[in-house]
Amino acid sequence: MAVVEQPKALAYKPVHDLLGRMTLLTAWLVALTAVFAWLGSRFYQRQMESKQRLEREVVFNEKMLANMPSGIAFVDPTSRRFLHANDAFARMAERFGDLPASRRDITEITYDDVKIAPPGAIERVLTFGTPFQLTEQPLKDKTGMTHFLDINLLRLQGAQETIQGVLYLVEDKTRDVTLRQELIAADAAKDQFLALLSHELRSPLTPVIAMVGELEAEVPDSQPVKEALEVVRRNVELEARLIDDLLDVTRISKGKLQLSFETICVHQILQRAYEICRKEVEAKNLEVEFHFRAAHTHVEGDPARLQQVFWNLIKNSVKFTPERGRITIETLNPAPDKIEARVIDTGIGIEQEKIDKIFNAFEQGQAEITRRFGGLGLGLAISKALIDAHGGKIRAQSPGKDQGATFSVELNTVLTPIGGDGDGEDQPADREAEGTVLKHRRVLLVDDHYDTCIGMKRMLERHGYEITVAHSAEQAVEKMRTQDFDLLISDIGLPDRSGYELMRQVRLKKDLPAIALSGFGSEQDVNQAREAGFSEHLTKPINFERLEKTIQNLLS
Repeated sequence: MAVVEQPKALAYKPVHDLLGRMTLLTAWLVALTAVFAWLGSRFYQRQMESKQRLEREVVFNEKMLANMPSGIAFVDPTSRRFLHANDAFARMAERFGDLPASRRDITEITYDDVKIAPPGAIERVLTFGTPFQLTEQPLKDKTGMTHFLDINLLRLQGAQETIQGVLYLVEDKTRDVTLRQELIAADAAKDQFLALLSHELRSPLTPVIAMVGELEAEVPDSQPVKEALEVVRRNVELEARLIDDLLDVTRISKGKLQLSFETICVHQILQRAYEICRKEVEAKNLEVEFHFRAAHTHVEGDPARLQQVFWNLIKNSVKFTPERGRITIETLNPAPDKIEARVIDTGIGIEQEKIDKIFNAFEQGQAEITRRFGGLGLGLAISKALIDAHGGKIRAQSPGKDQGATFSVELNTVLTPIGGDGDGEDQPADREAEGTVLKHRRVLLVDDHYDTCIGMKRMLERHGYEITVAHSAEQAVEKMRTQDFDLLISDIGLPDRSGYELMRQVRLKKDLPAIALSGFGSEQDVNQAREAGFSEHLTKPINFERLEKTIQNLLS
């Protein structure tokens, strides 16, 4: 502690009586003087401490302002000169301003010399007191480089609302904007890559499925051959489903998943989903029980997407239940306006700490399960997103490891439509009549993938169509000059130009029904195909039953 000098105004001399003793009054005055001296010294000491503390705070604030990356300055309200600015602001003033060489000191320049905030902004701030703000404002510096700045002006008021000045804040957000733009570009590149990957993976699957169908029709009634072909077909369809799952996750993450709602029966959707898994159930000798107890069964939903959800749940139960296990598929109405569908199995179960994670993308509970059973771990994540989009709930329950699991889906019911359930299936007589009418219709098939052309040509000819093949848009145009066709089936990714361009050219001359075939299957791809003039868009690998039905709808 610093030594405090005693103030001279408090010095005293003792007063003695005739015997040389200090008088009582004198002693009292001496004591009082000492007290005042002590108080004076304490006051002086505190004043010095306050001054030192204030000086430290000033130094700290100055250093803090000087080292802040954001530009900070104070503008005089009358002269518009800068009263103070940190180094960052001075550099920005130099970078963006038009400063004479003789006025490099920040306190010698005015607001108008710094070309960052608009000229009239400070007037509005001083007049109305409303803060001025610009976010990520593009501004070119002296070199022509564009920066993105956050600019803020704030009026400062003192006692009795006297205007002290304007606080001028500038933050360079160029790095943030650049990183965001790079992320957006990278995300777009990822989407483009996934779309291209999907196309390249799907295209070879179409001729495989076509040839499987051809062999199934040609080979004699041999059970081993039929079983082998079924293995090929099942694995091709599984490969296509994995590709679809990857694309679905991308659509869900971007909020681009589109649903087509209609009134449907949950029991019918469950039965269709089970039929897809029937052969796998039989291969593992699983016991399957159905308990459809729900009386109110109709919901507003996308039939294909709900079938996808129930297929995922049933397939998971089949996958994770050992041979000779049991699967129960049941429904009930927990409330008059609700239907709950449950898939219950006696499989490997789920550990309690893993239940909350299994609806996350790429999660299957633990790494051991992924290694043992395979798969991408996307099915449940996609199912949850689909049920959420339907306004429903999906839940998982399990007593624990090796004790089975229960997956339940709850949806809102609607009144049963007039006219019964009606699954929309064509009657056999209708199919036979349509098949007779459509015999010998001329179809132009355009695809640069030779194996796809061979497989599709043979399958369509087997159904009675006359097929002409073109491997490019130019060949297709040339063939349409010399021949008449009833239908155009075209790939989108042609070598000389896109299928969209081909379709636009065709539409200029004639109204020809057309089907787009593509490995690109996003909603954007479907919309683009329709805008170009295609009647329908089918995604590879082609389901030939669906293709046949689509052709019949377009030509009948």
